[in-house]
Amino acid sequence: MTPQNQTKRAVFLPIFLLAFLLGGCTVHYVADYDASIKNETIRVAKEVDLFWGNLLDTPSNERQYDKFKVQYNEIETDIRGLLMQNEIRPLNEESTEQVQIALKLWIDDRTSHKKKDSISDFIAALHRSQYNRLFIAIAKGEEAKNMSASVDSTGGNK
Repeated sequence: MTPQNQTKRAVFLPIFLLAFLLGGCTVHYVADYDASIKNETIRVAKEVDLFWGNLLDTPSNERQYDKFKVQYNEIETDIRGLLMQNEIRPLNEESTEQVQIALKLWIDDRTSHKKKDSISDFIAALHRSQYNRLFIAIAKGEEAKNMSASVDSTGGNK
């Protein structure tokens, strides 16, 4: 074997082996699908939607914070629980960030209601719609993990 062939072999063999090994690997950058988290997301979303619906059904002059503080506490606790479930899962940063946004918005809305001691129909309807979109995005994100897993199990790569 000539020195020139040895050099070619020394360069191409590692590249070939690396390409061969990487071609057969599945790269996994997202958390596995968890139906219980998707279901919990939907349950919390329904609870938030019910809160805004009840608030909108209450005459605006009767929307003092004290009448809703127990619901605020319960829902905040549920959002924190959902956040914890997402935080403990490896490779789940995006879902965790989405739930952190929901929690921040909830705390901000609670603080504003407490400070103003009232909420207008416009703000309540707007927030109801915003939370609906946010929880849909969170649930769709979890469902996408399920679709990713089914593609992988049929021979595709993640």
